[in-house]
Amino acid sequence: MDDVVWMGLLYDFYSGLLTPKQQRVFGFYYLENLSLAEIAEEEGTTRQAVHDLLQRTEKLLADWESKLGLVTRYLRELDAVKEVEEAVRDLNRLRPLDERVAAGLNRVGAALNRLLSILELETEEE
Repeated sequence: MDDVVWMGLLYDFYSGLLTPKQQRVFGFYYLENLSLAEIAEEEGTTRQAVHDLLQRTEKLLADWESKLGLVTRYLRELDAVKEVEEAVRDLNRLRPLDERVAAGLNRVGAALNRLLSILELETEEE
C-alpha cells in the first residue's frame, strides 16, 4: 500500500489522539499536499521544525496502529466482506434460482450492502 494512503488511513483512525497542531500540520502535508516550506510559512516556524513534527506524528500514528491494530483489522474485515460479496454475485449468476434461494441471496446481498456502507464503501450496483 502506498505510504501516503497508509498515513491517510492512520490519520482517519487516530487523528483524534493528536494535538491540534499535529492535526493541522499533518493535514497540510498529507491531505493538502503542501511542502514543508509552505507549512513552515503558514505555521510561522522553520522547515526543520515542521519536518521534526511530521516525523514524530508519523511515529505516534504507527505506534498506535502497532498497539491497537484498528486499520489492519478494518482492512481485513473489508477484504472478507468483499469476498462474501463476490461469492453472492457468483451465486446470483446461477439463474434460474429457486424462489427461496433467490430471496435468501437477496437478504444476504442487502446485509452486505449495509455492512459495506458501515465500512464507508460505495458498492457497485449490478
